[in-house]
Amino acid sequence: MLRAKIYEVMADYIALRKGRNALSTVLHVVMNIALAVISTALTVISGNWLFGVLLVLLSKWRVVAVRPRYWWTNIKANLVDLTVGISLALLVYLAGVNNGLNFWHVLLTIIYAVWLVIIKPRSETMMTEIQALFAVFFGTFASAMITSQFDPIVGVICNFIIGYGASRHVLMQSDDHDFTMTTFICGLLMGETSWIFYHWLIVYRFGESATFAIPQLPIAMSVLFFLFARGYKSALRHDGKIRADDILMPAIFSVLVLFVMIFYFSVANFDI
Repeated sequence: MLRAKIYEVMADYIALRKGRNALSTVLHVVMNIALAVISTALTVISGNWLFGVLLVLLSKWRVVAVRPRYWWTNIKANLVDLTVGISLALLVYLAGVNNGLNFWHVLLTIIYAVWLVIIKPRSETMMTEIQALFAVFFGTFASAMITSQFDPIVGVICNFIIGYGASRHVLMQSDDHDFTMTTFICGLLMGETSWIFYHWLIVYRFGESATFAIPQLPIAMSVLFFLFARGYKSALRHDGKIRADDILMPAIFSVLVLFVMIFYFSVANFDI
């Protein structure tokens, strides 16, 4: 009887824990979707990008909810998530806030919700690369549009931070290697590339009356970062040597995309 009673109590405890875990998962999903929706709503209603960005920053309160000596480590660990969140909030503002909600606002909100609920929580190697590519694409997208009217050094600094954070996010998977210099070099290369594109900033609009445009910079950066990640992974697997069969197809794909984009889709009419 005593053994049966113990089993009954354990079963009830396990059922209670499962119920709590399910409830916490649902609440986590709801809160993340609410963050995406509210950040967009605040930006559109206020007509100011500051409120959406502040909400994204406040959602990362746990970064500084520790001793100050851990702040810098936590900031570096959360650079990719911060880049995606802040960039999407800025892009909502850039999509136009004078005429209320539009298609781009809804699309960007859905993308942010998918990022928070589906993409961000994953930790597999492939998903970390996808997360880094998200940060590179949307980060350079927002920085190209925001900094186009400022001194080029502003864009260089922004893209250095984006490249540093994205490369660190990918290379963190190889715990037995020192990647400090590699992340720094990757950040420098992205900063220098953004400086080149600053002087030749081409954007693609969807229709003549479109209020939203995609610059060439995020496309080029994403392709180059994809090639960088493939090359580095190959070097790790083969004692510092990049195997041709690992990098050949990604290199051909990257070169073709850049070639077609630069030589066939760089008409001056698209220029900002």
